Amino acid sequence: MTVCPKCHQIISTERLGVRMPPLKARLVDMIKAAGDIGISSQELHFELYRGYGRLRSKHNVRNHIGQINAMLEGTAWIIVSDGRSINALWTLRRRTVRRVA
Repeated sequence: MTVCPKCHQIISTERLGVRMPPLKARLVDMIKAAGDIGISSQELHFELYRGYGRLRSKHNVRNHIGQINAMLEGTAWIIVSDGRSINALWTLRRRTVRRVA
């Protein structure tokens, strides 16, 4: 985590061409590292909230990913899942571009 030496605020990081807070950048890194296999909501929750997992809702991961996708709206990237359960697998995909005929 990088902190500004003058104002002591956390400096946001850039992932996929978008500036985002460190927690969201960490989520993107974990999903990207999982590749085409993907990573489950449960694994993300465990890694993200290590030691504090019982204090955090299982829905937090889904909410963060929704916010990340909103940030990625103007890019060629999107994070998708194969379902809605705690075992849903998340992967990073390129957006499909529709051609105008």
